[in-house]
Amino acid sequence: MSPRPAVSRDDATARQFLKAATQLIDAYLDDQPGEKQPARLRSIHFPAALEWLRTEDVVRMAAAGGSAGASRKAFFNRWRTREEFLPDALVYALAEEEVDEPPNEQARQVPEVVTAPVPFSQEVIRIADGLLESLQRHPRSYLTLHIGPLLAQHPALWEALMPAMRAGVQAWADGYAAVLADLGLVLRPGWTPHRLSLALQAALDGFLLRHRIMPDDYGPSRYEGAGLFADTVLAVILGVIDVDRSGTNGREALDRLIGR
Repeated sequence: MSPRPAVSRDDATARQFLKAATQLIDAYLDDQPGEKQPARLRSIHFPAALEWLRTEDVVRMAAAGGSAGASRKAFFNRWRTREEFLPDALVYALAEEEVDEPPNEQARQVPEVVTAPVPFSQEVIRIADGLLESLQRHPRSYLTLHIGPLLAQHPALWEALMPAMRAGVQAWADGYAAVLADLGLVLRPGWTPHRLSLALQAALDGFLLRHRIMPDDYGPSRYEGAGLFADTVLAVILGVIDVDRSGTNGREALDRLIGR
């Protein structure tokens, strides 16, 4: 009788376990799981990414802060279960509690770049670098990235967060519109201040995440005093402004540049 082959973490059986885990991960992150979602995941009614947030710790910290009446009974008089409490805690953390250097307040600096006594590009770099650095100083900035892929499975929470998120996008859009009007600039067809705000917000989210994942790569990527995010913002601005008022969109301008 031949000896039984040694077990391995990369043999066929191991790969079956790894494949099953991957299928569960995909199902957990699926924004339209429907009936195909495994029974185990259908029993999870809130992002398991916050499973560590326990009501006992919340009550203990509130009481330690000296708040009168912050007792366990007082907590459960307001929220019958942890599942009821967590959505309210998320909305409060992301949309209600004030933080130092709030991004929407920083958006109000944008119109000031027109009258600043330094080159326009330097003001863009100052705001862009400052914004990214301020978000990195607040761990809560990563909360949206933490739960964002799961919001579609929790429509009530999604709807509660949307007004504040849209208000933030609009605040930056208003700043961009003011700068364009003051400088007499126009955007290429298809671009609006709101669309530009959406694009730069998405870029900011990506940079915030990548700085956390790859700090040794993104941290030293500054060039002549500007961070990579700031230089990316400058590149986007150059791409969306119709400098010669040709009325061509970015695709047409690119094709002309390379002779197609």
